Amino acid sequence: GATRGDGAEGENVTANVRTIADIPKKFHGRNLPSIFEVRGEVYMSHADFAALNKRQEKAEEKIFANPRNAAAGSLRQLDPGITARRPLKFFAYAWGEASKLPGKTHWENLQALKDWGFTVNPLIRRCKNVDEMLAFYNDIQHKRASLGYDIDGVVYKVDRLDLQERLGFVSRSPRWATAHKFPAEQAESVIEKIEVYVGRTGALTPVAHLKPVTVGGVVVQNVSLHNEDEVARKDFRVGDTVVVQRAGDVIPQLVRVIEERRPRGAKPYKMPETCPVCGSHAIREVNPKTGQAEAARRCVNALSCPAQAVERLRHFASRDAFDIEGLGEKTVQEFFDDDLLKEPADI
Repeated sequence: GATRGDGAEGENVTANVRTIADIPKKFHGRNLPSIFEVRGEVYMSHADFAALNKRQEKAEEKIFANPRNAAAGSLRQLDPGITARRPLKFFAYAWGEASKLPGKTHWENLQALKDWGFTVNPLIRRCKNVDEMLAFYNDIQHKRASLGYDIDGVVYKVDRLDLQERLGFVSRSPRWATAHKFPAEQAESVIEKIEVYVGRTGALTPVAHLKPVTVGGVVVQNVSLHNEDEVARKDFRVGDTVVVQRAGDVIPQLVRVIEERRPRGAKPYKMPETCPVCGSHAIREVNPKTGQAEAARRCVNALSCPAQAVERLRHFASRDAFDIEGLGEKTVQEFFDDDLLKEPADI
């Protein structure tokens, strides 16, 4: 059992996968292929997620933000005993390496997976034309809230495998399948304050701190406003009532201000011209080729700004860089504050 990882290399989670009841320990049936790689999605239902968080709270352990994070974290536990206590489920929806296929269409192969003991989503449907596909999309969208698990859309796939082969792939994306996402769920909240954070390259990023609001099952409190041009374009001000959504049902973003509910006297936000951490000048450099100012305002104190130093250390230890386990964001900050870490060589 392996995770998808970056598409080329994932993690070996065989011991954890064995604990998931929806995944059979043995295939059932005759004339089985000698090699058959089943692909699918591990997930957690809303009811199981709520019960898990209740248990976590009782044990004074970490509360999970949403079922998606809980499922991903549970599958990647180093101790399979912990995974076994987490209520994970599995939907099989495709295959990878196979010595032979049981059918000539996607639908037939999914039926074979069911016969072999795997759980296939009962809502899948074979459609004959675009109207049927759109009717299916609308039907699922109406049922979305009552499914008992999170989804963000439907996927249309060409059924015949010979046509799939002819259509092929662009990079790693199949030409024979396309996702049709649901509109992002929206909610309203109030900007309580706007704070500026300094990144490892010195870029100043304004972040809106909101009155906590639940959007798509997740509590949203902090939303990046990206840069001062974006703040000016959408005219976000402290005290504003704003529309919040999660882009792709993941990343929170502010869509717009509800201007008729703007408090009297709310002033346009002005980015600081000095670094909020070290007090150095923060400037917008001009691109010599275009003559345009950069979108980001940057702290010029690259050598000794504490915020940049901490962010560089975090980046160095992160999964996309040296992938140093146990050296997460909080630990880096604590070691930096205690003068144990100032540069990567100190690790």
